[in-house]
This record gives sequence, structure tokens and C-alpha cells, in this order.
Amino acid sequence: MRSEFRAWTEEGKAMYYGVYPFKDDALLLSYDGIAFDEVPASDFILMQSTGLLDKNGNKIFEGDIVKYKSGCYTYTEEVAYNKNFAGFGVKDANADIIFTFGELAEDIDLSSFEVIGNIWEDGELIDS
Repeated sequence: MRSEFRAWTEEGKAMYYGVYPFKDDALLLSYDGIAFDEVPASDFILMQSTGLLDKNGNKIFEGDIVKYKSGCYTYTEEVAYNKNFAGFGVKDANADIIFTFGELAEDIDLSSFEVIGNIWEDGELIDS
């Protein structure tokens, strides 16, 4: 499986898909799948795909806000990378603990996950 990336630029307030990490602190941005621009990586926040799809078939990326159910509770949390377990999961809004998808799979049906936004464009969804 090939890793996929996207990148957020705070300056332009825009999300770019078709992003490729390149050499010497640079990213390649593709606008049409054919032409590329080389840009400084330091101007962007790079996010990797988890390799998972939500219940609507959307790719789940680091930084996405997902909604899911566990028992009778509904959670809205940020997708993040847990370096201690080398895996993606959700960040608990109260404790900043990242539960990896492997840990969650025991208690939660991962196919119930729905991407409802991302932390840069829709950060207010986390507080709901």
C-alpha cells in the first residue's frame, strides 16, 4: 500500500490533496495529477492517511474529526498518530490520550466511524 498525504497551509487556509514528501524539506503539490509545484514543507502541516475508510467510503486522515458510537454513547474526536504504539487512533478530548484503532477494535465497530471535518477547518466540532 502506498502512503497518501494531504497538507494544510495556515497562510492560505487551504487543504491540499495529492501531496508528496520530497527532498530537502520540500513537498510536491499536485493540482491535476499531472503538474506539480515544489513548495517548502515548513509552510505546511503534513498529514498521512490512516489507510482506513469511514462508513461513507471517505479516506480517514490524521487530523480528521470523526464521529462514532460505542454502546449508547456517541463520541466526536480527532484522528491522531500514537508514536508509542506506532499507529493511528483517536485523541480523547479530555485527556489527550490517543487510543489506537487496534485498541478500539475490541470495543467499537470501526465501520461506524464517520469523517465530519478536520481540526483546521472544523475545529469547533471537537467541543460538541
